Amino acid sequence: MWSRAVSPAADCGVLGVPLRFEFRATSPSGGRLTEPVGRDVLIDLLKVLPRVSFGCRQAVDRDRRSRHLSRPGLSALVLLLLTYGVGRGQVIWAQGAENRLFVQVFDAAGAPVTDLTTQDFVVQHGDVEAKVVRVELVNDPLRVALLVDDADGAVPYFRDLRDGLPVFVDALPETSEVALVLLSGRPRVVVDYSEGLATVLKRLDELFVQGGTSAGFFDGLTETVEGFGEDVRWPVLAVVTTDGASRRDLFRTSEYDVFRQRLVDRAVTLHALGLYTPTGSGFQTGIATDASRITGGWYDSLNSPSQSVTTKLTEMAAEISRRYLRGLNQYLVVYEPSPNADPNAQASAAVRRGEVTMHLSLDGRVGPNILTGPAAIAQAKQEVAEAISSKQAQVMALQAEIEDLEREARALAGTSNLPGGGVGAATEAGSREGFWNAGEIAFANGNLDEAIAAYERAHDADPSWGKPLFKLALVSLNKGDIDGAVTYLEQVVEVDRNSEEGAQAIGLIGQLKP
Repeated sequence: MWSRAVSPAADCGVLGVPLRFEFRATSPSGGRLTEPVGRDVLIDLLKVLPRVSFGCRQAVDRDRRSRHLSRPGLSALVLLLLTYGVGRGQVIWAQGAENRLFVQVFDAAGAPVTDLTTQDFVVQHGDVEAKVVRVELVNDPLRVALLVDDADGAVPYFRDLRDGLPVFVDALPETSEVALVLLSGRPRVVVDYSEGLATVLKRLDELFVQGGTSAGFFDGLTETVEGFGEDVRWPVLAVVTTDGASRRDLFRTSEYDVFRQRLVDRAVTLHALGLYTPTGSGFQTGIATDASRITGGWYDSLNSPSQSVTTKLTEMAAEISRRYLRGLNQYLVVYEPSPNADPNAQASAAVRRGEVTMHLSLDGRVGPNILTGPAAIAQAKQEVAEAISSKQAQVMALQAEIEDLEREARALAGTSNLPGGGVGAATEAGSREGFWNAGEIAFANGNLDEAIAAYERAHDADPSWGKPLFKLALVSLNKGDIDGAVTYLEQVVEVDRNSEEGAQAIGLIGQLKP
């Protein structure tokens, strides 16, 4: 009788290196078969193996079986050996001080098996059984660093980014931990991972671009990667960049080589959307393209501003979510080779459970199309559900846009035109909100002069209200007037220190002042 527990993983391992499969089985009579095979042959072999379940005797003898693979009472184990190339094998997961591998186990219906313990796993170096030290079911939250180029190159895409970035965040799993990093001038973290998605969305709603500034793009990438703690197993970078002005004077080829290696060492996956401009240099988009390629991430680009920015950002979020969900319910298996084991020998892994399919990997990162059979069907169902969720997020974004247009209509109904086509005074007594709404409309449409006129009238209507002063500061930053922005921010602190805008103004003053 035979049983199987084998991974139909892809034929390529880390960085596309071909993998060699070795089929090794032990029959109940003690006979052994060891044969190097290709993936297709391995699958054909598995098709002819009858499926059996372990009986009561095997359950009773679990402890003894865990010490000796070939003892009577242990039905056959099919062990998948993953080695580089076709020559002398090197174990892909036995690197570094701690020997470890990541394993996903699926039952015959494609559902994840989540009740395995240390005693259920068997690891060997060559023919010598290793000690399984620890087994941990890993379901970490998704951690994403969202890097946004808000420098001069983003000016044409300003409104599209304001619309699309919140949709990107909404399309991620609700348990995600997201940090927002803005890249204009000196890269800065404006929302940390621990602050929650609601805070990220609020900050994106206040996003503005700093015309006339260059992006600290490469610095932002390197500092973000260095900021990932060792406890973050699979960090993700989501980069939205233009090919506009960048601080290339700080870039060194030697530092980029170190950065590329760091991405690999830390198991980072970088996804990126490149936004091109007519006069762009391609420096930033070139780095994003290369980094996404070497980490196996998603990349796409657009040549001009349009609603396609929202579509592409939604696609990026869907791919990030899809990979994250595929990687749930992985076991981290930590093991200690026997002192008698050849350190250069091949390693193998198996589980004491019949009717299962395994997927093994070096670092736990899950790429596309890793599953087959019932597991693939279950995954496809999950992807359909994710697609529905993504479309629902787009519908919500459209509903929000409709509500914005309705607010615009109400604001316009309560205002009169100034000479020259500007935004005029509201006729209602409590008119500060009318001026404020008119300013918001003008600001969203990029009509900065009209926005200034409306915000100034809102401030005149209520001098103790810091909100219009804060928006005047943002408009000044959009026009490249740093000194003017600081002046407005200081006024916000003076008249409305305890408000949310007052707190933000204090932080911005610290960043903008020399």
